Amino acid sequence: MTVMNPNLLYVSADMSSTSWGDATSHEVFTVTGLARMKMWCYCSETVTSSGSCTIEYGTASDTDGFIASTDATTLAAGDIWYDTTPATAFDTFALAVMDYVVYDVDVGYTIGTTKTDNGTLVFGCEWSPLSAGATVVAGDGTAL
Repeated sequence: MTVMNPNLLYVSADMSSTSWGDATSHEVFTVTGLARMKMWCYCSETVTSSGSCTIEYGTASDTDGFIASTDATTLAAGDIWYDTTPATAFDTFALAVMDYVVYDVDVGYTIGTTKTDNGTLVFGCEWSPLSAGATVVAGDGTAL
């Protein structure tokens, strides 16, 4: 029996595209109202860049609120990204899953200095509404 969770989202960021790989901010999840968000990210294809490239995960007002600035080229296929040293394929739920209450702030990542050339990051989110009408939907990679 397969159980589908309507509040489970995945966003696959193709780091070779301008929508997801340019040196700017990128919207991953759009939040309306008050919601609990359990978020995680894994690398399904190694991230590359022709220059020095950083990436951080957060919101428009706190771009590294969830994960501080990380050398993007350290994200290798199979890594779970939850801190500045992504080098693991397994860890505890408490470490690997970011659990936050968010109110009307969109969530995403910011690439600094140089764009990425290749790679894929997959962002997951299981969310619960905490106010009437609250929603979380997949972002499209546009600026936060």
